[in-house]
Amino acid sequence: MQPVIIRVGWRYISRRLFQSVLFIVGVALGVAMVIAIDIANSSASRAFALSAESVAGRATHQIVGGPNGLDSSLYAALRMDLGLRLSAPVISEFVGVDGSQRALRLLGVDPLVETFFRPYLAVENRQTDLPDWTGLSRLMAEPGAVVISDSLARSLGVKLGSGKSQ
Repeated sequence: MQPVIIRVGWRYISRRLFQSVLFIVGVALGVAMVIAIDIANSSASRAFALSAESVAGRATHQIVGGPNGLDSSLYAALRMDLGLRLSAPVISEFVGVDGSQRALRLLGVDPLVETFFRPYLAVENRQTDLPDWTGLSRLMAEPGAVVISDSLARSLGVKLGSGKSQ
């Protein structure tokens, strides 16, 4: 024998079948919308975090030097005397380009210590899985050497290895 509540419920559903189906579909759509909004929010938050990390790196703190900041020798003291190995200097300035009205942001980093904060700077040789030091050695040995994207090089009319030494 079925309990009374089940018989009453089944009778209500059988008499109003279309309304009951719409009710179930409505609840399912509501749950699906809440889940979709939650997924979209977490995806947007993750994309923002990845974008911020690609621009600022993994740094959590900043010490600003220069005329309005602290003495630049503080970096050497923090790294050498206090042993803060997870630190890297960054110089960021706007520079003009010869023969162009463009101003570009020049980002100066120490490539030997910067790879922890900006892992995309670590270039590897695909055949041997060893670091590719040829570009890095040229960057460190040649005065005025810079790394720019292919699209910027094309728009400026610059070829690999070209430029003036100063």
